[in-house]
Amino acid sequence: MPHETIARPACQLTVLYDGDCGFCARCATVVHRLDRRGALRFISLQARPVDLADLPAERELLATMHVRDAAGVWSRGGAAWLKIASVVPVLQPIALAGRIPLVRWWIDLLYGLVARNRHLLSRVLGLESCTYRGPRP
Repeated sequence: MPHETIARPACQLTVLYDGDCGFCARCATVVHRLDRRGALRFISLQARPVDLADLPAERELLATMHVRDAAGVWSRGGAAWLKIASVVPVLQPIALAGRIPLVRWWIDLLYGLVARNRHLLSRVLGLESCTYRGPRP
């Protein structure tokens, strides 16, 4: 799915992901397959999503996954994953658990750990390595 935009008519959330990162692109593909209701619109950052207002800086977008809801509110990192989980039925138990402060803290911690190691995860999984080498969350 790298470098491609997948739009669905009933979109509730726009998900921006690094299409040059094998791990990020694979995650987007898996979540897209789970999204049977078409609640998510996936846009690779490399597709230059100019149709979105108030886009965060490119450096920030590359460092952390971002999600924008229909009201224009941006979420990033673990909070973005919880927003995604809230609209994909099979992932909703994660969203419910994320309402508990301690669980939310663990989700943020886990997201940061994965994001900081996405190069290694890409390599271990035999995926295209991430080209972004800037600061991590």
